[in-house]
Amino acid sequence: MPDPDPVIELAMTGATTLVAAMATSAWEGARARAVALFQRRGDSRHEVEAQLERSAARVEGAQEAAPASEGEIARWRNDLVDLLRERTDTQDGLRELIHEVAPLLPVVRQHWAQHVVARDGGSAFGALGPGSSVNVHYHAGPGQQPPAAGTP
Repeated sequence: MPDPDPVIELAMTGATTLVAAMATSAWEGARARAVALFQRRGDSRHEVEAQLERSAARVEGAQEAAPASEGEIARWRNDLVDLLRERTDTQDGLRELIHEVAPLLPVVRQHWAQHVVARDGGSAFGALGPGSSVNVHYHAGPGQQPPAAGTP
């Protein structure tokens, strides 16, 4: 797997932050900072504002938030990659936008739930959690012993 491109990573973080701010009280500040970044490339203030407002309207008006947000994130990621490559002096400005806006966004909380059932003296294994922090639980029926460590 190739090394990640830092410009793409920064643009993705910036786009995610920008789109996440669209339906929050952090939007006005995020929008103003984004407009200022694109103006450094010579983009029209009114055109950038209009593009951002169209994106915000799509996110806010979507029946299902995730697909709308994903589409807008991809759109702004691409625009930010272009901007960051054309004007490398905008990278610090995007980092400042991220550091200013991200703490104002609602905390995303994940709730993991799993329901595992064993019947008729059977055993049940349950694994739950993101990535490498998976917790495995074994429940033995009456009179059963858990398998030895390392047993598949």
